[in-house]
Amino acid sequence: MTKQRPIILHFFEDDRVLALPDFFQESFEIIPISLNAPLLVSEYIVGIIVDISALSSSLCDTLLAHNSLVGNMGICLCTDSFQPKLAQVLSLEAQTVCMERELIRNTNRVEWKQLERFFSSIAKTNYYNTAITRSSYQKRVLDTLQIVAHQWRQPINLISMEAINMMVLANIDKAVKSSEVIKSSEFISQQVSRMSDILKSILNMGKDERIKQLFTVHELTDSIKVFFNEQFQKEEIDLVIDILDDEIQIYGFKTDIEEVIMNIINNARDAYLGNHIEGKKTITFRAVAENDSYIFSIRDEAGGIPEEIHKKIFEPKFSTKDKGVGFGIGLHFAQLTIEKEFGGSLTLHSFPNGSEFQIQLPRNDLRNLTFIH
Repeated sequence: MTKQRPIILHFFEDDRVLALPDFFQESFEIIPISLNAPLLVSEYIVGIIVDISALSSSLCDTLLAHNSLVGNMGICLCTDSFQPKLAQVLSLEAQTVCMERELIRNTNRVEWKQLERFFSSIAKTNYYNTAITRSSYQKRVLDTLQIVAHQWRQPINLISMEAINMMVLANIDKAVKSSEVIKSSEFISQQVSRMSDILKSILNMGKDERIKQLFTVHELTDSIKVFFNEQFQKEEIDLVIDILDDEIQIYGFKTDIEEVIMNIINNARDAYLGNHIEGKKTITFRAVAENDSYIFSIRDEAGGIPEEIHKKIFEPKFSTKDKGVGFGIGLHFAQLTIEKEFGGSLTLHSFPNGSEFQIQLPRNDLRNLTFIH
């Protein structure tokens, strides 16, 4: 199967399609587009070469529209008349380089090699980010299925035991009382309803609506407790929720921060089980409001993290788990999520018998936000 080459859009005017060096065409798929053509969207687009006499405000808007749809990409401006203000507007949204139009028409010039490195760097970054996102999605799916299986196991066993009980009663007494049948039916119905509630909560948590919303710390922790309660009961792990400020409110993607906290809690659980810790096993989630920030901490006493691992824990593809378990991107991706989406930080603090991950989020003044319902 042929690998899709990164795509570069070539904006041109007056039917003057740019001649490109052979090595450049081997590295990228070039799609010529006239100035009034419809927008093209593809995950493989890494940049645009703009070959025109002068940059206009309308073309600038078109380029920005492409960038908002595609995401991370580069723009090469090749014009006869350079306009710093419009170029500055573009550079604030996308990586932008400017070249003289006549220079770019010489396919032997060194500038083409520089352009190849420029667009190749963007292509590698996009490929890496896409791989992280897809791997993270796969991990979420597998984790969700595992937790559904854990949480469904108990009600399924109870239903099975009740069915066996009814069979035993029927064999002992051919005329089983209707009250016994009703009692068993109600019990089975309750367990099925419980399974339905579990599934509904987990599916709602997994929705990626990509809509920012205002939510409280209690709404955040309620979803997380549903995820872990039954599994932790079986494994004799206490999940302690300690909210010191009830008024904490966060504005952002709720499912993303849920997944970050769940990832850290699940790592603490793995540490308890992997280190065969006996006796009391506790994972504590604490939320507190400080002057200009909210602090969420997840603490365990599962043996701590060695200093040599501490230094690498947030690196991409680093994992302490066995080969084939996890994807080695959980904490790296979690840190990126907190930094890029919430403008906060995720740090690790170790102590002799355990670890504490700390999420710090800026305390935004919600009075300056207008919410549309």
